[in-house]
Amino acid sequence: MTSHSIELRFDGRPGEFFSWHELQRTSTGLNNGAPPRAMTCLQILVQHALDPLRLHLGRPIKVNSGFRSEAVNQAVAGSKSSRHKTGEAADIVSPGLTSTDLVEAILAAGIDFDQVIAYAPSRGGHVHLGLRCGHPELHRHQILWAPASGGYEPFRRAA
Repeated sequence: MTSHSIELRFDGRPGEFFSWHELQRTSTGLNNGAPPRAMTCLQILVQHALDPLRLHLGRPIKVNSGFRSEAVNQAVAGSKSSRHKTGEAADIVSPGLTSTDLVEAILAAGIDFDQVIAYAPSRGGHVHLGLRCGHPELHRHQILWAPASGGYEPFRRAA
């Protein structure tokens, strides 16, 4: 498959469980409206990853960070190459689940992704879930752990 198919829904909701507001929310006070290409990528993220994960879990998922404008990304010290800036990533949590639990759920649900990063509780305890909008054939299926000590290392699945 060379592209994701989506049902374009720029009015209303991008999928079943998530709103445009929560995918573009920021606490920085800066403008964070996603341009059309990023909105398309956010829909792909919701319809191919977040909604299916929510259905698999049977419990809410909170988006801590979805789209980030360049200014917002700089304000939160995001990576210069962050997929948040293109609408291709979200940082998520699910009440009652650790970041490692959430990664295991992503894998069990068969969600296709480019990169998943589980963050230690001291680094936010969230999961970064990213994809390559329109190019799932380029997905690296990279799974990383962000330990309290900093940096990133390969994710180790529970035995």
